[in-house]
Amino acid sequence: MQYFTLLTAGLSLFLASGASAATLGSAASLSVCDNEVVASETYIGKDHNVKLTASHCGAAPHVSPQGTLLSKRQSTSVNVCGAQCNTYCFNPAGGGPNEDDCAVIANAILYDQQSLGPLFNISASRTPTDKITMQYGSCLTYFLNQASEQLTYCRSDWSTLVTWLSGDCNAAHNAHGGLCVATNGAWYIQVQHS
Repeated sequence: MQYFTLLTAGLSLFLASGASAATLGSAASLSVCDNEVVASETYIGKDHNVKLTASHCGAAPHVSPQGTLLSKRQSTSVNVCGAQCNTYCFNPAGGGPNEDDCAVIANAILYDQQSLGPLFNISASRTPTDKITMQYGSCLTYFLNQASEQLTYCRSDWSTLVTWLSGDCNAAHNAHGGLCVATNGAWYIQVQHS
């Protein structure tokens, strides 16, 4: 397990150190969103080719900072832009997203930042839009709010995480996707095959 600061400079230092994410064997249970109810769908990016969905999971898998499943999570955090998270890769290798597809999502996030601004809000856990999903080709990423209040997050941080997780949690590293769980457990971002 590594702590990951979601700033570009922090990412450069982190990757230069040769560190990698911990592996998480129970990936199947983490990527399931039972009874998902979609609140809205749209397409983002320069070419409007990345699907963005706001939804709620009836039985969302809540994950602790140590990578274990929780039944409920509370948090006092509101603005989590730049917050640290613990990264985990799903093993074994095989079946992960294509890094080029994930790059399209990462670029679409940055493109939309130009017109929508650097921050976005995600509603409190157990509300109709506590999960934001983006999908292009074989790559799917989502942000799940596990906190009892609305959170604010940086588009650039999400873009950086999509790039990092798709590159570090791939077949070359005996993985097929991964996630980064906030150190306080308030949220997590996952990258996986769509």
